[in-house]
Amino acid sequence: MKQILLCDDEPLIRQGVRKILESNFSGLSIVECANGLEGYKQISVAAPDLIITDVRMPALSGLEMVERAAAQGCTAPVVLISAYSDFDYARTAIRFGVKDYILKPINRFELLGCLRRILGQEDATQPDGGYSAPGADDKGGVERALEYLRGNFFRNLTLEDVSRYACMNPNYFSAVFKKHTGMKYIDYLTRLRLEKADNLLRRTTLQVSEIAQMVGYSSTKHFTHLYKENYGMLPSETRKST
Repeated sequence: MKQILLCDDEPLIRQGVRKILESNFSGLSIVECANGLEGYKQISVAAPDLIITDVRMPALSGLEMVERAAAQGCTAPVVLISAYSDFDYARTAIRFGVKDYILKPINRFELLGCLRRILGQEDATQPDGGYSAPGADDKGGVERALEYLRGNFFRNLTLEDVSRYACMNPNYFSAVFKKHTGMKYIDYLTRLRLEKADNLLRRTTLQVSEIAQMVGYSSTKHFTHLYKENYGMLPSETRKST
């Protein structure tokens, strides 16, 4: 049984994250803490397999908690829950075992995708067997694909990757995806990435090149071209207007 430490001073957030964990994963033991000091004590006692923690908490911040734990030999992966105002600070925590971050307000699909990657149950919601036959559970397959994209949009995802997750033949998946969303796969992925980038431009001080990489574009020039094509202005112009 995997031990999960859930640390946040807001009871509603703990309740929501717990519900996502219990609804999608089996074999978990979840311990909740309301501040970083309680969390640090639990890490010392329980040796969790995964730590999910807010950044800002009373008594001890989430980053201070995982820093102290790392100094004591804790190697558990960490998922940070971070407000936009904490984002620059939170990015420096990779050396303390941080594997991923979730920005508030928490997106359920993004958190679920993150947890599946770390807990090793990426295929937990997939039916057994190979590709679905044409017409079989098309809507469910597209919903699985959309959930996967929302949690992994920043990765180098091909149509084949996502169709495999949806258990469909790539050509068939492409047609079904467009039928149910009204968009081609690549157009949907681009829109999703640009929406995330636009949010970061307006609510953080990250450089355009950093934002481009964070949403899945290795080329800042390509990202800038797509952004202007979709929003009618350069990323730098958007930032100046906010």
